Amino acid sequence: MANRPVRKSKVVKEVSKKKVHPKQADIFSEQKRFWITHWKEASILFIVAIAIYFKAIPYEFVLDDQIVVSDNNYTKKGVNGIDDIFTHDSFTGYFGEQKDLVAGSRYRPLSLALFALIHEFFGLDARVFHAMNILLYALLGLLIFRVLSVLFHQPTAQHRWFASVPMIGALLYVVHPVHTEAVANIKGCDEILAMLGAMGALYAVLRFVCTKSLPWLIASGVFFMAGIMAKENTITFLAVIPLTLYFFTHTRFIKGIAAIAPALLMAVAYVLIRYKVIGFLFSENTSQDLLNNPFLGMTTGEQAATILYTLGLYAKLLVFPHPLTHDYYPYHIPIMDWSDIGTLISGGAYILLLGLAIVGLFRKLIYAFAILYFLATLSIVSNVFFPIGTFMNERFLFMPSLAFSIVVGYYAARYIHSTIPWIRWLASGLTVLVIACFTWRSIVRIPVWKDPLSLNTAGVKVSKNSARANCFMGTALYQKAQETKHVDERMSVVRQAEIYIDKSLSIIPDYLSANQMKSGVVAEYYRFDRDLDKLLVGFAEILERRPGVEYVAQYCEYLNKRDIDTEKLLDFYYHVGYEILALRLKKYDYALKYLSYGYQLNPNDAKINFGMGKAYIGWGDQQRSQMHLDKAYALDPNLRNQ
Repeated sequence: MANRPVRKSKVVKEVSKKKVHPKQADIFSEQKRFWITHWKEASILFIVAIAIYFKAIPYEFVLDDQIVVSDNNYTKKGVNGIDDIFTHDSFTGYFGEQKDLVAGSRYRPLSLALFALIHEFFGLDARVFHAMNILLYALLGLLIFRVLSVLFHQPTAQHRWFASVPMIGALLYVVHPVHTEAVANIKGCDEILAMLGAMGALYAVLRFVCTKSLPWLIASGVFFMAGIMAKENTITFLAVIPLTLYFFTHTRFIKGIAAIAPALLMAVAYVLIRYKVIGFLFSENTSQDLLNNPFLGMTTGEQAATILYTLGLYAKLLVFPHPLTHDYYPYHIPIMDWSDIGTLISGGAYILLLGLAIVGLFRKLIYAFAILYFLATLSIVSNVFFPIGTFMNERFLFMPSLAFSIVVGYYAARYIHSTIPWIRWLASGLTVLVIACFTWRSIVRIPVWKDPLSLNTAGVKVSKNSARANCFMGTALYQKAQETKHVDERMSVVRQAEIYIDKSLSIIPDYLSANQMKSGVVAEYYRFDRDLDKLLVGFAEILERRPGVEYVAQYCEYLNKRDIDTEKLLDFYYHVGYEILALRLKKYDYALKYLSYGYQLNPNDAKINFGMGKAYIGWGDQQRSQMHLDKAYALDPNLRNQ
């Protein structure tokens, strides 16, 4: 059914096939009475959001919360850190310096500034941060209801309030399970703030279009800037707002340009600020770390097929949100090619969606608007235009998922009001069933965010082939072992941790975090059995995979100070430093590092001096090389033959 446009610059009335009566067209004339009139819908939406998520209030900081809150030096400064937050990359407060880990870096200061304010008054009390997320989400549900009430205005005398498009659409959004990550994880505040800003800008534009009120035009720019300062996704509303005006109003072109102008100016301002802070507009992600560049090593065809496959997964999660996981890193999403059935199905689905959008565009059909909204808001996180550092994430659906809520809410309300009894009852039953299933799925999903162990236990069950999920699970178990006092129980947990860490290394052998954890496990075994040979063999295997594992170096410094078998240590340093790192891997800086540990133990060891001499040749220091080689040959002339 095509939309029925009202008079110029007036919002379209949906569902009813009758034209909008002129006196009913401007629903903003009822603005002062809106929340009084719709108190039942508002109360239900607010209470449902709180009721679903309130259990998350006592949860801990998990996942990326340490980057933006608990271990972020700027956030922990409170009000005094806000200036640093707005003048530095969003990762700087955690790493201590700007790191271009993913393409384009990250500049999302608004949520960090909010965290700093909370820290100023409440410290690192995770309960307050979680409560804030939940409250903001409940308010977002009300804002979405308000915007949908503008777009789908219906006389309450003709339609039951609980079966209206705004009510069903907003309720579907509030209970959708793909939102659990954004709400239950404190870091997800940036998603909520971005959506609040984007929807606020859209609402202000609609107010301006209908009332010609200049303050609302200014407000649209303020809301847009707030949203884009929270997360870059808001910029996609530069497409969504004109689409909304086209589908739901008869706004003239000139007035439409004026309506979008403040948001466009704020987008330009954000880009300039971002450039001033970060130092570049966009940088290609050249990281050789698979965890930050998941397409590393893929052919162009494999990369395109994998991206298309993930786009299909996004669409599937909107309709059937199961299974859910916080981890889509390599290789939970497998490397795809164009012969894989998943890629072909996804490609076919998107061709169909694009066809429906084009056909419905000219007739202003609701499903066409929903499709175009979905594609626009998903585009920035799709990997199609630039890499984002991961295959996909459920929180990336936080903004696009409104498309599903709109289209299902629209057709549900339409058929619930059918004059044919069986259609009316079927539509009612299916709507209730979907809302109930989504609510239940959200309720059972939220507890996995309780603490790191709960999150990673759930994640590794789904993301079995993710190196990151397995490493994080191993890390959580290792940390649990450190808190276990009984030795046998402690080692039992360590052995469980090792299973997941080894799985992670089997997927990505040079994964730094997994190798760090493996070194911790090896050292833990040594504490238990004092088997030096096993410890040194384990360390050698780790350094062969990833020479830069700092824990091994620190442990070597510890061993050098202990009264243990010096000859075994010297043999280890020679084997690792010369035979593995210098001779085999050509990592001369690391080779010299471990050979120097041997030199500290015994500066007159012939093999250590020989290894250092050879390593210095590769390093390019001929003077030091000759000094160590001369000393080695003097100590053991047979080394000249090597």
